[in-house]
Amino acid sequence: MPQILIEDLNSSPSDKLAGGGSSFDNLVEATYEMAKKILPFLARRKIPLTPENYRIFYDYFLLLKPDLSKKIDELLESNCRFSPEISEEILRDYYQSDDDQVANVERFSERIAKVSEALNKNLGQTLDNTSSFRDFLTNTVNQISLSVMEDSSLKYLVDNILEETLSTLSSQNDLASHLAKTRQLVSSLTTELKDQARLANVDELTQLYNRRFFINSLNRFITPEGVNQLLSMVILDLDRFKTINDTWGHNIGDKVLIFCAKIIKSAAGEKHMAVRYGGEEFVLLCPGLESAGAKAVAETIRGQVESTQVTIRGAAIPVTISGGVSQYRSGDTVEEFIGRADKALYQAKADGRNQIKEG
Repeated sequence: MPQILIEDLNSSPSDKLAGGGSSFDNLVEATYEMAKKILPFLARRKIPLTPENYRIFYDYFLLLKPDLSKKIDELLESNCRFSPEISEEILRDYYQSDDDQVANVERFSERIAKVSEALNKNLGQTLDNTSSFRDFLTNTVNQISLSVMEDSSLKYLVDNILEETLSTLSSQNDLASHLAKTRQLVSSLTTELKDQARLANVDELTQLYNRRFFINSLNRFITPEGVNQLLSMVILDLDRFKTINDTWGHNIGDKVLIFCAKIIKSAAGEKHMAVRYGGEEFVLLCPGLESAGAKAVAETIRGQVESTQVTIRGAAIPVTISGGVSQYRSGDTVEEFIGRADKALYQAKADGRNQIKEG
């Protein structure tokens, strides 16, 4: 029987946002200075380094929202565990609704990424032009040095020209160095923005897709014209998960979720979409599979979860999972498609758990 020590499971979410300044150089410098303050602060207090938490503590450090700062002070003084649920509550209470906030971040990231890519390209062209001009000046200096006559007046004039040229050449070297550094920073910014947009679609704990991304994807699959291929889904739910949380604590509960998520993600492979739907509930969206095929994948997951001995602090505890399967039917709405899988899951629970039912 496979065995896993639940204490060995870890997750490592991280992300960064940016600050401001009076110029691009100041903006970059302010960005990294703020990051150097916020990230160690979060790490010392074991607060997950997520885009949401970075935004919250960015505003907290700059005192941009007095009510938010007061709330954070209260949480820190009470040594409150800064869970994903706490972050969601803060975003809901002090910002826009979560969907609007994440969507705005994505739109902003896409716009900035396009500007950064264009700037990066232009900087590359400028560097090429600077390099060409520097080579031209160098050749000119060498040619003049070789051909200058001994005539003292002419030599005096040429020396002045050479001095001015060398000064210009030095300025060009400084400019090239500055542009190269700026280009590197812009490239880094572009990469970070793309990573941020990706993380907006991922559940920070399990690294599976999140509920919002799943619903948006499902709405793309199910158009007014219907679906042009087989499509099934499985809703999976850990059995008696509340007992695990109550007995061992939320930290162990989180690690059980990570353990199950890894099995689900492995079973999904490249063909299917693995989602953390919320709490201890997961979804597997299976394009190209009929209900029986999706159930077979779910049975594989169920069997692996059941057969893996989970050990917590030396004690083996049973971990099982139940599931409900539905296949898209012509004319289904998103709610109807999800509803049948949810109803089948409820039946699996009612019939004794640790089983997969079709709806």
